[in-house]
Amino acid sequence: MRVAVVVLTTLALVLTDGAAQAKTRTDRVIQDDRIAESSGLAPSLLHDDVLWTHNDSGNPNQIYALAGDGSTAATVTIAGEDARDWEAIASFELDGTALLAIADIGDNDAKHDSVRIAIVPEPRALADTTITPQRVLRLTYPGGARDAETLLADPRTGRLYVVSKTLFGSEVYAVPQALWPGRTTGTSRLTEMTDVGRTGAGLVTDGAFTPDGNIVLRGYGSLSVIAGPDRADGGQLETLASKALPDQEQGESIAVVDDGAYALVGSEGENSPILRVKLPAVATEDEQGTTPGATASSSSSTESAAAATEKLRDLAGGDGGLRWLVGAGAALVALVAVSSIAILLRPSRSRRRRR
Repeated sequence: MRVAVVVLTTLALVLTDGAAQAKTRTDRVIQDDRIAESSGLAPSLLHDDVLWTHNDSGNPNQIYALAGDGSTAATVTIAGEDARDWEAIASFELDGTALLAIADIGDNDAKHDSVRIAIVPEPRALADTTITPQRVLRLTYPGGARDAETLLADPRTGRLYVVSKTLFGSEVYAVPQALWPGRTTGTSRLTEMTDVGRTGAGLVTDGAFTPDGNIVLRGYGSLSVIAGPDRADGGQLETLASKALPDQEQGESIAVVDDGAYALVGSEGENSPILRVKLPAVATEDEQGTTPGATASSSSSTESAAAATEKLRDLAGGDGGLRWLVGAGAALVALVAVSSIAILLRPSRSRRRRR
């Protein structure tokens, strides 16, 4: 019967996912042919309804301001920076200045000796220009190179975090405060804060802080709202809520907007749409009846189900494979049900004694 329960749960998830996709709204569609590998999103702090994005590796060292209609309002070249493998961008304010942090942290083969984060002031005017970074943070990982696609900027403090991209779970690393927002120069080692291995948040492709200090991490098929790094419990971060994401060509980016009520999720690909999804509700401390890092039971179930859906989608080879898998699952449920009924209706027989 356990098999039947698992399959029924998966079927329910697929139906829920379909309903969620039906409610999804397209926020804008990227119109610029130069932006074919959008790998990060950050909301502007100076210009209404503007998003900053950039391409993946092998492209010019430029960031782009996307207007509400999807057109490019400005192209900004980051002087002196080689876009080796730009994977994330974050916007935040520090000492009254709106800043953008561009993270050259992609490393699929885990071979780079160090990674870089360029800090630039956000342009006050939307026009094509070239900007020299205010600071360039040079960083190494404890224990050797890592692949990562996620940069987090705490809106309350300006502290920066990097989240690794691994198959099962992820590590959260903090940029040392002495380096940023401190004034130490040179290369510094990232500090491993905690991991999110128990949350099922694997293959994290981007993330962002919410205004209240939680973080949102996305994978290719789902997102999770997770307690902030300052609330780690025993070296782990607890998942507070999760939900499946709509289908995208290659879901790479996320930005939190509308005071944490919604997220905008983007994808690689030409003329790719940026979708608006509602973030799942998070139980308050009083509702949970426990510490802020604890997970409400309903959220835990949602998180496990969303993670299961994403893994099933990957294993099944996409939506077509998933539909086949669901059909096979339905047949299995029917088989289990019929077998169970047959067992219940079968007359009891006493066992023969061996002589």
